[in-house]
Amino acid sequence: MEALAGFANGMVVALQPLHLALMIVGVLVGVIAGALPGISFVNAMAISLPFTYLMSPLVAMVFLGGIYVGGVFGGSISSLLVNIPGDPDSLPSCWDGYPITLRDGPERSLSIAITASAIGGLFSAFLLSFASPPFARLALSFDQPEFFAATFMGLVSVLSISKGNLLLSLLSLFLGVAIGSIGTDPLYGVTRLTFGIGLLDNGIDFVVVMIGLFAIGEVIDALASRQGYDFNVKRKGAMKVLGLRDIWKLRGSISRGTGVGSVIGIIPGAGAAVGALVAYGVERQVNRRRSEFGTGIEDGLAAPEASKNATTGTAMIPLLTLGIPGSAGAAIMLAALTLHGVQPGPLLYSKNPEMLYAIFASFTLANLFMVAISVLVARAFGMLMKTDPTVICAFIVVFSVVGAFGVRNNIADVYICLGFGIAGFYMKRFGFPTAPLVLGVILGPLAESYFLTSMANYHDDLSIFFTRPRSGALMALAFGFIFWALAPELRAVWRRVRG
Repeated sequence: MEALAGFANGMVVALQPLHLALMIVGVLVGVIAGALPGISFVNAMAISLPFTYLMSPLVAMVFLGGIYVGGVFGGSISSLLVNIPGDPDSLPSCWDGYPITLRDGPERSLSIAITASAIGGLFSAFLLSFASPPFARLALSFDQPEFFAATFMGLVSVLSISKGNLLLSLLSLFLGVAIGSIGTDPLYGVTRLTFGIGLLDNGIDFVVVMIGLFAIGEVIDALASRQGYDFNVKRKGAMKVLGLRDIWKLRGSISRGTGVGSVIGIIPGAGAAVGALVAYGVERQVNRRRSEFGTGIEDGLAAPEASKNATTGTAMIPLLTLGIPGSAGAAIMLAALTLHGVQPGPLLYSKNPEMLYAIFASFTLANLFMVAISVLVARAFGMLMKTDPTVICAFIVVFSVVGAFGVRNNIADVYICLGFGIAGFYMKRFGFPTAPLVLGVILGPLAESYFLTSMANYHDDLSIFFTRPRSGALMALAFGFIFWALAPELRAVWRRVRG
C-alpha cells in the first residue's frame, strides 16, 4: 500500500505542466533521434545532458527519461520502413518486420511494433515502481564490500554478452578502466597516467567520453560513409494500435519478449540491444512457426519490440538502488544525477522518495505518450529522411562541442571530446566494442573507491568479499559471468586436448 500511495503521489507530480511538457518533448526528441539512422537516442541523451544543468534533478530525469523511452522504440521506425536499423537494438526488427512492411504495408508492421513496445515498456515501468523499493531495502544492508562486489559484477557482466568478441571486449573494458583512472589519485592526491600532459591533471569526465564516442564518432562515420536513404514504401491502410483480438494472437510472443527484456534490463551493461537479440532467439526456438522466421512472421517482430522497451524500466533499478547503470541510457541519467549532486543508492529511497516516485510515474506516462508520438513521427518520417545529412551532422557537432565545454567549463574537455570522437570512429570501423569502454570509465573509479575503502575498513582482508553472504553471492554471480563468457574457449581447448 505504501508503494501504491507513493506512486499515486508521484503521478500527481509528474502531471504538473512543466514536468509533463518536458517529458513529451523528451519522448519526441528520442523518437526522432532513434528513427534517424546514425543518430541514436544515446547520442541525443549525451548531447542533451549539459542542458540539464539549468533544471532540477527531477526535471532533468523526467526529460532524459522521455528521450530514453522514446528513443528505444524510435529506431524501429527506420528498421520497418527502409530496412535500416536506427539503433543496434532495432536490428532484430528488420528480420521479420521489413518483410511484413513489404507484404502488408508499413501500417501493419508499425502497429505491431508500437503496441508490443508500449506493453513491454508499461510492464517494465510498473516493475520499476513496485519492485525497486524492496530491492532498495535489501541494498540498505550493503556495506562497502557489497558495493564493490556489485560494481565488479557490473564490469564483468559485459563479458557475458560478448561471445565471439571476447578479447576485444576485454581490451575495451581495461582501456575504459585505465581512462577512468587518469588524473589525481583520490586517496594519495598525486597525478597518475597523465604522462606529463597538464590537460589531464583533472582527469577525463565520462560524460565527455560518451559525447565523443556516441555523437562525434557517429558524425564522422556518417560523413565518411556518404550513405543516402530512400523512403519508398507505399501505404496500404491506417496506422493504429492493435486491437484486443490481434494482441491476443500475439500474447505469447509479447509475454515472452517482455519477460526476457525485464530480466536482461537488470543486468548492468546489457541494455536494449541484448534484450532484443535474446528475445528474438528465444522466440525462434519456442515458436511453432520457427522455420518461417525471417519471412515476415508477426511473432518475430512482436517479441524483440516488447523486449527492448521492457529493458528501459528495469535498467533503472540497479541505477537507483545501487548506483550502477543498467544500460548506456541509464549511465547518462546517472551522470545527470551526479552533476546535480544527487548520489543514487538505497538511501535515496528514504531521503527523497517523492522524487523517485515522480520518476517512476514519468516512465509510465512516457510509455503512453510514446504511442501517439511514434505514430506522428512515423507519418512524417519520409520528409525527415530527405533532410540533407550534412545539416544534421553540423547541428550534432555544434551541440556536442558546446555540451563538452559545459561539463566543467574547460576547453580541455572539448579537445578530449574530439579525440574520443576520432577514436570512436575507428573503433566502429574496426569492430572494436565501445560499450565495455564506457562502462569501464564509469564503473572503474567506483570499483577502485569501494575496494580501497573495504581494505581500509576490514584490515586489508581480501576474503571479506567472499565470506560476507551478500557480497559472496554477488561475487559468485560475477565469476559465473566470467565462466559463461569463457565457456566456448574452454570447450575448444578441451576438444583439442582430447583430440
